[in-house]
Amino acid sequence: MRQRTRTGRFWAFLASSALALPLVMAATGPAAAALGDLHLVGQGYGHGIGMSQYGAKGRAEAGQKYATILAAYYPGTTAVVADDTAPITVWIKNVTTTNETWVLAEPGMTLTASDPESGTSAAPVAVPATVTHWSGVQVTPTAWRLRLVSQTFRLEGYYQGTWYDAGSAAVTAALSGARRVGLSASDGTVRLITGGKHIEYRGTVQANRTNTGDPSTVTTTVTTTMANYLRGVVPAEMPASWSLEAVKAQAVAARTYASWDRDVASRPWWYDTCDTTACQVFPGAAVYAADGSLIRAYEGSADAAVSGTAGVTLTYHGDPAFTQFSASNGGYSVAGSQPYLVARSDPYDHYPQWQATITRAQIQARWPSIGTFSSLSVTRDGRGAFGGRVESVLVRGSSGSVEVSGSSFRSAFGLKSTLWRADVEALPPLTPLVTPERDWTGNGVSDLIARGPDGNLYLYSGRGATTWYSRVLIGWGWQTMNMMTEVYNFSGGGKPEFFATDPQGLLWLYVGNGKGGFSGRIKVGHGWQMFDDLVGVQQWVAGGGPGLIAKTPDGHLWYYPGNGRGGFAAPRLIGNGWNTMDDIVYAGDMTGDGRADLVAREAATGKLWLYPGNGTGGFYARRALATGWAQYDAIVGAADWDRDGRIDVLAREATTGDLWLFPGDGRGGFQSPRQVGNGWVGFALVT
Repeated sequence: MRQRTRTGRFWAFLASSALALPLVMAATGPAAAALGDLHLVGQGYGHGIGMSQYGAKGRAEAGQKYATILAAYYPGTTAVVADDTAPITVWIKNVTTTNETWVLAEPGMTLTASDPESGTSAAPVAVPATVTHWSGVQVTPTAWRLRLVSQTFRLEGYYQGTWYDAGSAAVTAALSGARRVGLSASDGTVRLITGGKHIEYRGTVQANRTNTGDPSTVTTTVTTTMANYLRGVVPAEMPASWSLEAVKAQAVAARTYASWDRDVASRPWWYDTCDTTACQVFPGAAVYAADGSLIRAYEGSADAAVSGTAGVTLTYHGDPAFTQFSASNGGYSVAGSQPYLVARSDPYDHYPQWQATITRAQIQARWPSIGTFSSLSVTRDGRGAFGGRVESVLVRGSSGSVEVSGSSFRSAFGLKSTLWRADVEALPPLTPLVTPERDWTGNGVSDLIARGPDGNLYLYSGRGATTWYSRVLIGWGWQTMNMMTEVYNFSGGGKPEFFATDPQGLLWLYVGNGKGGFSGRIKVGHGWQMFDDLVGVQQWVAGGGPGLIAKTPDGHLWYYPGNGRGGFAAPRLIGNGWNTMDDIVYAGDMTGDGRADLVAREAATGKLWLYPGNGTGGFYARRALATGWAQYDAIVGAADWDRDGRIDVLAREATTGDLWLFPGDGRGGFQSPRQVGNGWVGFALVT
């Protein structure tokens, strides 16, 4: 946060050099796992192969059409138009009536019996309207069930707590030798009874004698049209309230995936696909309570996306493609089993980071042979945040160790994805980065400048790994200065510099001497009281020089490119709506893509956002970094503070004055934070 004062005169003191003095602050590392539980931070949700649903959402919000979205996630596939009236048979796995199929009774129902393996089928017969009660009278059943008796299907009606045989010679004849028996109704819908719920399906509900393993096994399926299937699947897989183009992309992916299941995958005769996440979630048309009250309707909410992409299916070499998808790829997709399921960066996936805690007791209970849990190490695929997804985990203990796959570790503890890091891990060090705008002493290490509560300006010369030498006074009377931000080579002298505004709205450039102090100051503008935030930037336009980003109170964001001689070229508007942010900071290249980025904190929520620069003076879609940042009142970025080869962020805790390091992961995220200082209450950190 930029610090502002209202009174006093301005003086500047020029210091000639920074001295190497004893340390006043030292970094403290995170607690080892052996001392407690395992704390994880992760990105993504699901396997990450193919289309990211959150990525599709981000792309649609950025203006992409569904065909463009699909081409990004399934490159090399071809769109064709298939028949949405073609049938598809879905295995209903979540049936509580084991080896029986129950449906709600309604007038005008028919039964169709067949043996699909041999290709034989009997003509439909009418389901009786009544059954014979034990007293001999005819009663109207409220439900029907199909079950096996001596390997032959029997149809029975339910009335007041008792099941009665259908008692129809036509039904008995049709059931003889049948391996599949279907029940249909005149209105085209049938309600399947499972537990205390009635699930309504369009089409025919079927009982199948599969003879797989146990000869008494009965599975329940529904045969419907592709269009009706998608009317239930699409809103179950993606919120129908999302941008229409994203929901259309989901409709095509779902249609294609089901077509692959039906036409390409090797399935037994009795189903094409299933109704769970093992295939795609198919909840039917609606769900009702046992009393007939509607719990939820699925049809209708995504019908526009289904009809708007009628029949559109992706193919590869003439066959439906295997269009896998997941909720979020965490910013980097995973290579799948097909050439069009590629691993690549996804800047549009903005699913927030998640956290999880795994207790020592949980780890020891899962792998008791290790004894007392002590630590773990992982191998990664090198793609995405944290150094990539976890491929294997070595869990160590007092009695031994166990190595498991990343997916097994995820499954064991219910993690959202394999893209995570633990607080006992550290990314391998890279060659330390030199960020010259922070190197005031010329030794290749980033330095920290801060104004004390007394108005004195101090240099904290860096000595590496987020530690500093004792402070050196480099100026006094700075309590009159309002906004302060660092920049490099703005005047053309090849030295670090920083901007500051005074109470009259004058903008001053303070030129570093390369020895820890200043060689002078230059007045570079007036009227800057119209802005409430300044951000010094380097190469905001790729290949260009330094410049200044300024925000007005009404939320307009302006970029003032430097002209290389201590002045500005023509400014340009690069954003609006930024009045929701109370702190904007130059982050440097946090994402590792060679372009400069910004981070900004949202005032109302305390959420920290990353705004990846596009290298032409604008932004790619923003992504959430973390929540809970309202507790920090100063944020400083744009430097490799811990000397591990990645750009980091510093933040000062307002109430305690503690200084925290948020190590960057090199791909636009953070590793676990650690405290690197204290006693900073009242200081204004020059950003």
